[in-house]
Amino acid sequence: MAKKAYVYNGSAWEDLASSISDLSSYATTVNLDNYQLKSVAGLTLINTTTFSAVSSQSINDAFSATYDNYLILIGATGSTTNQDINFRLRISSTDNTSAVYSRSSLYQSSTTVSGQRLTGITSWIGIFDAQSGVKQSGRLLIFNPFIVEYTSAIQDAVGAPNGNVEQTRRTFGTTVTTSYTGFTVFPTAGTITGTVSVYGYAK
Repeated sequence: MAKKAYVYNGSAWEDLASSISDLSSYATTVNLDNYQLKSVAGLTLINTTTFSAVSSQSINDAFSATYDNYLILIGATGSTTNQDINFRLRISSTDNTSAVYSRSSLYQSSTTVSGQRLTGITSWIGIFDAQSGVKQSGRLLIFNPFIVEYTSAIQDAVGAPNGNVEQTRRTFGTTVTTSYTGFTVFPTAGTITGTVSVYGYAK
């Protein structure tokens, strides 16, 4: 036998079928068509783009109010040896090419470690290095690109030129508080072929 359904009217439970003819005060609806659902925890894939022999690759609509922080994974080969792969933040379809970027880096090769700091540059130089015929990989953890705050990032990259593993760790920043929606990656010279994926970090 089916059980009756009841609703609470604020002071007592009422028989839904016989007592309530209008449910407008008891129910609400929301249209989710234009919203990205946020994952409960961890990473959510937002975009994956594959490119071939390009001098630059732009990713639009990667950053939004849905997430504060993002993980960007890149794997690519270059058309020449030892190509720096650079990164510019982007608003809609326009890169920010002003000298508002900075970089601090540590580089390890064999037993030698060296450091460098650059300020007032027009891109984040060397988010990783590309090699001809050898796929290189890197990850960029980027903080607050969409929020109107200073955007910063941490990079880890590993390469294996001629079978010898090398490691680079760099931090990046900006000197302006701007809301960005995307980014562009590009080699200093030549072209690159590979894949870039963007993930949002859920709180």
